[in-house]
Amino acid sequence: MRAGWTIVGLLAAGAMTVVGLNLWVVMATHDRIATSPLTCQSREVGIVFGTSHGLVGGGSNPHYQARLDTAAQLYRLRRVSNLLLSGDNRTRYYNEPMTMWRDLRARNVPQEFMTLDYAGFSTFDTLVRAHKVFGVDEAVLVTQPWHLPRALFIADALGLEAVGCPAISERQPPGLKLMLREWLARAATVGDLYLWGRKPRFLGPQETLPTPVLSSHSSSHPSSPHSSDKHSMSPAEGSVTVGAGQQATASREMADGEDVADEENAAGTPDPHALARQARASLLASLPGVKQALLQWLSVRSDTN
Repeated sequence: MRAGWTIVGLLAAGAMTVVGLNLWVVMATHDRIATSPLTCQSREVGIVFGTSHGLVGGGSNPHYQARLDTAAQLYRLRRVSNLLLSGDNRTRYYNEPMTMWRDLRARNVPQEFMTLDYAGFSTFDTLVRAHKVFGVDEAVLVTQPWHLPRALFIADALGLEAVGCPAISERQPPGLKLMLREWLARAATVGDLYLWGRKPRFLGPQETLPTPVLSSHSSSHPSSPHSSDKHSMSPAEGSVTVGAGQQATASREMADGEDVADEENAAGTPDPHALARQARASLLASLPGVKQALLQWLSVRSDTN
């Protein structure tokens, strides 16, 4: 009987601990989460968290679609200069960043505005790499409202100044199972940050985002984007994008039929002819780096075969 009460007491203490840690995470971040994409603040970089584009039982994942819709809206509203697409690419058959890039191109987001990170295996990994690998100091985080408190809490601990832009999945609100998992993840995050010193699965060498064109302290309307460097070249160019310290091949086969024309709908958007000239100049300037990256990739392929 005494053992039963002991178990009940431990469970009650554990539940109270989880509730207390969740209150800490939520209260520390709630004032930096916008109510809708229309009210999101401007930052140089928007970090889009990857997730599966499909559901286990079939059909499209509404949370994935909401994140991309919100990211595309931030571009159209001129709230960000660069979208950092961070997701899981642990195997050649599963590539969240490439899928996001392709679907954002279909939403008329130009390739100059997107950078791919192939080692965003978790919320923690995505934010650590954004800060330490890509040198992001300020960002707007794009994900679901229930996910934003944990993401912002991690960003705070890393010294990354961030605000939250909610991707609202109207067709599928979070269920009890999803919210329970998120509550446990928030509690585990506190341990990751302050108890057992979690490290990212893969960090890799530092990389460079395109030159920022938006000043978050002066204007929410960026001018024409500068061309990206070799690390942020579009996968559609048939080049190798080094976004995870690994050689990730973005072949032309994946981009065939997906070269969607950029239809600029917002007033004051950049001249597409000027963007094309800038992209060609950037490509010519980065050919030596692309050649070196391709040789490294071929070397890796030959070693693994």
